[in-house]
Amino acid sequence: MKVLEKSYPFQELKKERSSILIDNVDNSSKALIINFILKNTKKDILIISGGVREKILIDNLSTFTKDILEFPSLETTPCNEDIPENVGKRFYILKKIIDKKNPKILISSLSSLLQKTFNKKNIKNFFFILKKGQSLSFSNLEKRILDLGYKKNSLVVEKGHFAIRGGIIDLFSTTEPFPYRIEFFSNTIDNIRIFDIGTQQTIKKVDTATISTAKEIEKTSFLLDYLNDFIIIFDNLLDIEDLYVKIKNNKNNLDEFLKKIKKNQTIFISTIPIEKLSPIKLLSSKGNYFKKISFSLFQKDFITKKWIHPISFFPSDDPFETLKYLQNINIKILFFTENNDEKNFILKYLKEKNLFLKNVLFKKGYLSSGFIISDLSIAFFPYTEFNPRKKIKSTRTATFYQPSLSEFQKIEKGDIVVHFHCGIGKYLGIEKKQNNLGKQEEFLTIEYANNSKLFIPLSQSYLISKYIGTKEEKPILNILGSTKWQKTKEKALKNIVGYAKELLNLYAMRTLDRGFIYPKDSEEQKIFENLFEYDETTDQIKAIEEIKEDMYQKKPIERLVCGDVGYGKTEVAMRAVFKAVYDGKKQVAILVPTTILAIQHFETFSERMKEFPIIIEKISRFNNPSKNKEILQKTKEGKIDILIGTHRILSKDIFFKNLGLIIIDEEQRFGVKAKEHLKVLKKNVDSLSLSATPIPRTLYMSLIKVRDISTINTPPQDRLPIKTIICENDDKIIKDAIIREITREGQIFFVHNKIESIYKRKEELQRLLPNIKILLVHGRMKSKEIDLIFHSFKKGKADLLITTTIIENGIDIFNCNTILIDNADKFGLSDLYQLRGRVGRWNKTAYCYLLIPKNKKVSEISQKRLSSLIESSSLGSGIKIAMKDLEIRGSGDILGEQQSGHISEIGFNLYLKLLKKAIDHLKDNKPVNLIETKLEFTLPAFIPNDYISDGEIRFEIYHRLGNALSSKDIDEIEKELKDRFGNIPKEVSYLLSLSKIKLHASSYKIISLKLKKMTLHIQKDKKYPETIIPLPYKIQENPQKLKEYIIKNI
Repeated sequence: MKVLEKSYPFQELKKERSSILIDNVDNSSKALIINFILKNTKKDILIISGGVREKILIDNLSTFTKDILEFPSLETTPCNEDIPENVGKRFYILKKIIDKKNPKILISSLSSLLQKTFNKKNIKNFFFILKKGQSLSFSNLEKRILDLGYKKNSLVVEKGHFAIRGGIIDLFSTTEPFPYRIEFFSNTIDNIRIFDIGTQQTIKKVDTATISTAKEIEKTSFLLDYLNDFIIIFDNLLDIEDLYVKIKNNKNNLDEFLKKIKKNQTIFISTIPIEKLSPIKLLSSKGNYFKKISFSLFQKDFITKKWIHPISFFPSDDPFETLKYLQNINIKILFFTENNDEKNFILKYLKEKNLFLKNVLFKKGYLSSGFIISDLSIAFFPYTEFNPRKKIKSTRTATFYQPSLSEFQKIEKGDIVVHFHCGIGKYLGIEKKQNNLGKQEEFLTIEYANNSKLFIPLSQSYLISKYIGTKEEKPILNILGSTKWQKTKEKALKNIVGYAKELLNLYAMRTLDRGFIYPKDSEEQKIFENLFEYDETTDQIKAIEEIKEDMYQKKPIERLVCGDVGYGKTEVAMRAVFKAVYDGKKQVAILVPTTILAIQHFETFSERMKEFPIIIEKISRFNNPSKNKEILQKTKEGKIDILIGTHRILSKDIFFKNLGLIIIDEEQRFGVKAKEHLKVLKKNVDSLSLSATPIPRTLYMSLIKVRDISTINTPPQDRLPIKTIICENDDKIIKDAIIREITREGQIFFVHNKIESIYKRKEELQRLLPNIKILLVHGRMKSKEIDLIFHSFKKGKADLLITTTIIENGIDIFNCNTILIDNADKFGLSDLYQLRGRVGRWNKTAYCYLLIPKNKKVSEISQKRLSSLIESSSLGSGIKIAMKDLEIRGSGDILGEQQSGHISEIGFNLYLKLLKKAIDHLKDNKPVNLIETKLEFTLPAFIPNDYISDGEIRFEIYHRLGNALSSKDIDEIEKELKDRFGNIPKEVSYLLSLSKIKLHASSYKIISLKLKKMTLHIQKDKKYPETIIPLPYKIQENPQKLKEYIIKNI
């Protein structure tokens, strides 16, 4: 900003070329100073940050300059493999430095700087560019990709992965936002497309593809070696010194690094007065603006000049008091706002408070706090002074692969399965056999009673589903060819139709109940929503709109909001809560499973709604009896708007004057008794359930569309999957994991779920790592003590928190990105999933170590749970975990006792598939038709291996075609196949045509269709003979014409 040129202290700062110390500044004033130095020296600036608070500094700097690069640490997995995401970020920045277009601000942690990276001389060897029309050897390209550290997969869903399918290469370059699909014609690149990893389908065509390395090669240079004439800034000295103390005993390159920076101008910045950080010696004074001092850092003495700056903080935290003060001293005020809403808010505020400021200017931008430059008589006054929660909105994007429901039920060798026509058998795997055309084809082999076997073409795999009974016990296998299965199935079908009618009747009855009709959004609702510190994700917006649409209807709301841990379910619920209280003048009950979560929600809701006259209370065992009694009375009188609590809310002594909405957080954690109490409480009252791992009943009621569901699948921007490792409870593994996290300025959770031995475990960890700070917390402590410990840990006053499972729900500490779970084999699957979700809530790779006892055999059930967690490490795995838990434990009586018998006999998956069909037909007022037409066509209708080489993907496509509900579904699959795998071969065309024929024939209740030479045999009823239709000459040679002719004539 040019105005700073008029300040004498800033003029002197501009001239100074030796070492400087700047203290007693916050992130916003610090950003102004750094930008001033950047513009006036025209040199690159390297900021060494304390790590935790660098995001705030970056947000402030972005108001003054866009030339900011954040250099991350090179993270490796516990197996010492580079993480491609990090490699890509580092490589991209190194290339930017080499380009030397503009002076840049580089921000790096101390640990990042101490890591060696790519050899500067050879960096051009670690990437290459492909162009449309380019000629090159396909096999040489694959070798080059592998040499750069890429991993070959069947499906590309992460950076650093590639897949080959025929003449198509899918590759996710580490420096690019979207993966490439590169299609070859012979040895020429025919076209290049970028695609969406969520749908695996093309976004658009591009002309070039940049392939950057996925591993750091020839690590001989430091980041400093890439910079020539630059200024180095040590920011937040207290944090840097703390990190140094923790890592000084580990092998690092600190001495070598300090030697390298001697020739560069060094600036030290401290947010607190330097006297509070280190003993100082005054050596001399230079004019009015510098004092030569010595101070200590990294156990070394530094001589520098302390700048006497003209920056001061505001006199009060209250914006009104500060503005009155500024008005009285007649100072120029620069208001910083990001948008017109914020600007209008300030103008309205000044008018309402009768503040008449003479010298005011509005600037676009964000600052985390305000300050005064005294010699220029200017105050920098950001919108955050009115709303301290305000941060730069972070855009969130969908950057992950969301598996289809068919993938949740993958069948493995040895699994018990159900064949629609033949019943319960044991899956033995896939084997190649000669088909009826005399060609080799893949068949699924299923074993039935008496060791009899059934061979099913892979193209008919949709007829098979994994068997899940009501208990863990394995069922009796059916006898192949016996009539018993048909009778069992018919009996179940009859029950399914009756149950479908019953469910729809209950659903219809609920729509007749009278609920409260809310008005459209008030001005206050809009203000409240604008105070949210992020840009809402697409899924959040959709969920909010769906809930509001429910609120405008007369029927009571009963909706499930399903989203992974940290995906923004609470904010969605907050919008509904605010609307109920403010627009509906209703009371809201928020039911949570744990007292800790009640405290967390109380703090979150109170902070989020503090600008509005809303009374929020929590009822808890941590309150004294008189406090709880007072809360009960005020709730009864309607003086409390929002009541947060555990099961205590369901007690008979709690009465609401005007209850309008119930929020049930982590619904799966509540038992049968709690649900019965809720039924009474929910009569004609709206209810929203929130869950990351919904209980199977809730999930399936939503999937079969008997209950409304809103799904939030979009993760926060830069959220990475959590790396999950099963390992023995070994001191070296534990020590390495903790040191790894501390070295990157992070914190650690250590879960030990036995209170009687938790103090001993803390002593063992402290002996193992004497230099780290450890806190301990468990559920039997007093409320104030728990609160104090959590707040201390959140503020970074300890490196490790040893805890019981009280952190399982609602504890959000963004700097905590490693969790170790002691005796993980003793936990349930959804509990492990929730605990793992306590980390990975920021933009760093997070780690979850599942510690199991040394030299002790883990039970088969525990092994399944732990393996399931490893398999479900991708983002958005909550529903997958719920399905896996159902598979391990059995379905029980989740659909009621009457249905459990039929579920046990035909399996849960088949029961639900048929139930969904029945409900769909009844909803459309069609007669219920659960027939699956059996096709016997001697045609080459299959997916060739050279078209889709991966067996699992072929299996999934067969399943999706077999379970398609409309021709449109099949058309979408055809479109996807062309995009992902290239032109459709004739065999797949036959398969697509037969899928449409089966769909059409099933809708007409045709039992079977048989193709015999030049005739089509149609069986509608076993009591009557087949109908035979002649086929035109050679029509079988054209899949499209055959389909059209058969559909027209059946």
